[in-house]
Amino acid sequence: MGARGPLPKLQVVDGTFQPPANSPKAKPVLPKCPTWLTKEAKREWKRVAGPLYRAGLLTELDTNTLAMYCETWARFERCQRILAQEGDTYIQSNGEPKQRPEYYIMKDSMKELRALITLFGLAPGPRMRMELPEPPAQDEMEELLNGI
Repeated sequence: MGARGPLPKLQVVDGTFQPPANSPKAKPVLPKCPTWLTKEAKREWKRVAGPLYRAGLLTELDTNTLAMYCETWARFERCQRILAQEGDTYIQSNGEPKQRPEYYIMKDSMKELRALITLFGLAPGPRMRMELPEPPAQDEMEELLNGI
């Protein structure tokens, strides 16, 4: 079972973010985008990986979680596109209207996205409650970004 209660509050000392004394330390790393991601998911990876890395929020251990977020976002986006083109309902063979399957897939994706965006602080509320590690040095970041 997960931890209960509110997320920890952001601690700022002398203008810098301070993690709790007992929090695990991991070196920020910009993981490579997995080759198996769909085109839409790769586009989302490229959009969020750099800012997350610069905030010190990515390590090698985060590759699969970020990939899940990106694929879930891509699924949500595909369903949105279909619903925008085809409408929210269709007429069944008996003449009754019915909600499109894409609506339910989109709805499930939204639930998954809410959980995943909290992990990475991709929404203002969760981001404000995060305890951010110290961002990597600029030289190291440039090396990693140039290797993409």
